[in-house]
Amino acid sequence: MKKIIAILLFLLAAATVIFLVLYPKLKETTSRPKVNSFEECAATGYPVMESYPRQCSSPGGRNFVEILIEEKKP
Repeated sequence: MKKIIAILLFLLAAATVIFLVLYPKLKETTSRPKVNSFEECAATGYPVMESYPRQCSSPGGRNFVEILIEEKKP
């Protein structure tokens, strides 16, 4: 009987550790909108660095650089 209780406690502890490791990753993917460009990053409200060209940093660690288009002078 003691072996069964010990095995059940071990399985419960293992499930708890697995949950605590995976839950933050699951929460991160469900609560943050996906961004794929500088414009989307800035529109979402993530911080924009005042560099040249400007850069936006998403919480996932990705940086997006603003694409500048040069205008041709006549």
